[in-house]
Amino acid sequence: MKKLLLSLSIACLGLAAQAQDFKPAKGDVTTEFGLAGGLNNAEFDLNEGLLRFRYFVKSDLAIRAGFNVSNFSNTDNIYGVVGSPNENKVGYNKDSETTLMINLGVEKHFAGTDRLSPYVGADFLIGSTSKKESRENTLGGNYVENEHFERKGPGSFGFGLRGVIGADYYIAKRLYLGAEAGFGFMSSKDGEVTTTTTTGGTTTTVTNKSAGKNFGIDSSIITAVRVGFVF
Repeated sequence: MKKLLLSLSIACLGLAAQAQDFKPAKGDVTTEFGLAGGLNNAEFDLNEGLLRFRYFVKSDLAIRAGFNVSNFSNTDNIYGVVGSPNENKVGYNKDSETTLMINLGVEKHFAGTDRLSPYVGADFLIGSTSKKESRENTLGGNYVENEHFERKGPGSFGFGLRGVIGADYYIAKRLYLGAEAGFGFMSSKDGEVTTTTTTGGTTTTVTNKSAGKNFGIDSSIITAVRVGFVF
């Protein structure tokens, strides 16, 4: 009988230890990706916090960092009119925009269950945007030789604070799905706009000062579904 009770005790301890292995411990690092479309129509999404890391200072306290970089670029070729001396020449219209967002923060995790880890946290946000337009040998959508136009800006730089609440659910050992919502503010300032125009061999450069500042407070689902791994 004693041997049976001892065996049951060891088995229970083993199961308890195995259950505790689902969640990260002190010194663990997690990385995760935003998942758009839910689980039935999943695809990785270039939205805020696409790639995020967490370092667990303690089993219930983590430092987190998120990164999001997006770039848009479009080029349209403008050809000379067929039958004209410029028939085989080409100009272009090009637009590009790059956005960078970084968040640095902390999370406090609560007991939850063996697999569920709810938490609250806070982020400090830093973001910037740069824009550029170029028109080479084009004017009014037509090919015109020796025409040049370039506009840099308005870029922007901003910062903010955000409170978050979320939860991770461990579907397997050291593999989890998560959801998170946040509420906070973001303040940003537009940069200068520099325009350079060349027409008939004459180049003119004009710089306009910042158009002003923006401030907003909002709530949002930061990423509807996240897939994460513990290392």
